[in-house]
Amino acid sequence: MERASPYRTGMSLRPVAGAFVLIGIYWGAWAVSAADIERSLGFSHAAFGLLLAGALTGAAAVNAAGGTLAERWGPRRALRRGLAGWGVLLVLGALVHPVAVFAVATAAVVCLGGLVDVLMNIIATAAFTDRPGGLVRFHGLFNVGGAAGALMCGLLLRAGVSWRGMWLLSGGIAFVLAASTRAATDERPPVAESESLAAALHAIRDGGLVLLSVAFAVAAMVEGAISTWGVLYLREQLAAGILLGTAAATAGYAVAAVARIGLGPLTGGGGAPRGVTIGAGLATGGLVLLTAANTAVLAGAGLVAAAMGISMCWPLLLARAAAGQERPGMVVAGMTAIGYLGLVLGPAFVGGLASAIGLRAGLLVVAGAALFVIAVNVRSDGVHPRPRTVP
Repeated sequence: MERASPYRTGMSLRPVAGAFVLIGIYWGAWAVSAADIERSLGFSHAAFGLLLAGALTGAAAVNAAGGTLAERWGPRRALRRGLAGWGVLLVLGALVHPVAVFAVATAAVVCLGGLVDVLMNIIATAAFTDRPGGLVRFHGLFNVGGAAGALMCGLLLRAGVSWRGMWLLSGGIAFVLAASTRAATDERPPVAESESLAAALHAIRDGGLVLLSVAFAVAAMVEGAISTWGVLYLREQLAAGILLGTAAATAGYAVAAVARIGLGPLTGGGGAPRGVTIGAGLATGGLVLLTAANTAVLAGAGLVAAAMGISMCWPLLLARAAAGQERPGMVVAGMTAIGYLGLVLGPAFVGGLASAIGLRAGLLVVAGAALFVIAVNVRSDGVHPRPRTVP
């Protein structure tokens, strides 16, 4: 008996688009304020990396449950609840100051943000499952939000206003989006069997997507490392001021948005594997330029190129994995959980290397990881995932 799909509701994608923009605003502001947050905590690079690693580990665990929640509650109902909860945590995180409490709040914000991330990806991937280029374009909304968040946060910091204002703003937007998200009456499907939290990861194995998930995890690690450590490298290693750091982060997100929105359909039309190879290759070159340049301007150009290139990998790999699957939501949940596990490696690994042998060396290792994405992507090209059938 064929299972009814809970993902194709035919409803407006505007609240989902808003969620993409909001997640971008949060991480864009994070990229600019990471050095300030690190200093306010009094953490070393290694300790700050471990904090992020712990937070992203929790987010990966929450991601694994995202597909189950989408099937149990319906994806839009689950997204509405996730946005409301995330808004509460963002506001609380902005208001607490003790180091230990704020560290816990930061981890909680990242965890629940991961749930919002996977739920919005489930809905978007289902809507564009046959149009990978369209999915890349839709993901460009994240980068639009990232550019806005980086710019707003940089201007606030320049004016002497705390970055906590961005968390309050993000929390307010989350409440508005939660209120505007409406679930379809037929969104909750009959689920014959009980789904465990591991079902999403089993969907990856059963769909023959293990090798593809490896490339996805490493690409996520590269993207997270560029976002967290790129601007921090400019500000600390090259003594770039907050304005240049903000400009580089904003430009990186803006160029990635232009690439996804303008070039996404062309890249998707040329095939996801080719797009992933081009994107990861550009990220490699950008990271090499970032670490080799002796001026902040050239290094900033490298950061922009790296951010633009790696931005193409996440949506293209998701679209490739979900294509032809009986339950794309579970596949997207599993892939996103694995992607967040990749993000875990970025802060901890680069932070540890930065404390031991320097941040430049850590970013060069990230460049090598981008080359690894290319190698695995090329190897898996032509290997078609096995669609999972449900009796």
